[in-house]
Amino acid sequence: MSRRKLVRPYLFLLPTLLILIVYSYLPVFYGIFLSFQDMNPGTGEMKFAGLKNYSRILQDAALGESLKNTLVYVVGATAVVVVFGLIVASILNSKIRGTSFYLTILFIPWVLSDVVVGNTWTWLFNPDVGVLKYLFEPLGIDPSILLNNPKYAMFGVIIVTLWKMLAYNTILLLAGMQNLSKDYIEAAQLDGCTGMQLKRYIVLPILTPTIITVILLSIINCISQTGMILVLTNGGPLTSTQTLAVLLYKEAFVNFNFSSATAMSMVLAVINIAIVLVYLRLTRKTTVDQ
Repeated sequence: MSRRKLVRPYLFLLPTLLILIVYSYLPVFYGIFLSFQDMNPGTGEMKFAGLKNYSRILQDAALGESLKNTLVYVVGATAVVVVFGLIVASILNSKIRGTSFYLTILFIPWVLSDVVVGNTWTWLFNPDVGVLKYLFEPLGIDPSILLNNPKYAMFGVIIVTLWKMLAYNTILLLAGMQNLSKDYIEAAQLDGCTGMQLKRYIVLPILTPTIITVILLSIINCISQTGMILVLTNGGPLTSTQTLAVLLYKEAFVNFNFSSATAMSMVLAVINIAIVLVYLRLTRKTTVDQ
């Protein structure tokens, strides 16, 4: 094979590689560099600060509280989205009429931007003109507390997250269910498995890799969620819904402390990498067991 034929495939890959380098890899290395600098936001002047930025954010009580809020939000939203995704996917997989129509309607929230979703639900929760007020008022329930009360605000954010993310997870789980081999199901039915036994002992174990993937994607989406929370609550009331991503945004674009914000982004990156490593270990173990 000539040298030209050997080089040609790499030339086709070069544009994509350049885009990845410019928009993905270089910002990562620049962010690492900036996290060790003390940057003046007005002049852009930088001075080497060593671990000063990391020391500052680790001693900040706001970081600890935001990590706690992030944990509550990620665990709560992921659990709700995955459970409801399994339920809806099971219903759609039962060959009901109009599956394509239901999937289309279900997918609309996913394609909407976080800002649109946040503004829509802010209006729905509005205590004066919100639609939910008229639905729950006869029951003596004020839905506005789900955004205005520090005790319940996180529940409100999780509900909106469920509404937005349900379709994406449902489609992934539905695809996994439709790819299940009918041989296993028919063999289990011949052995006398009932509906619930079939789902518990046959469907769920085979579907485990797909469920793990859905959980991973949900966790990463929730950890990085910023726009929707900012529009819904701006991290409040008080700091009850201020996750690490929201705190990072405020540190960078409200306080203009880019060095500390970059250090927070590195902490967030380490958390995401740790989650991915756990995911790879779980999927490898699942594959070996099967």
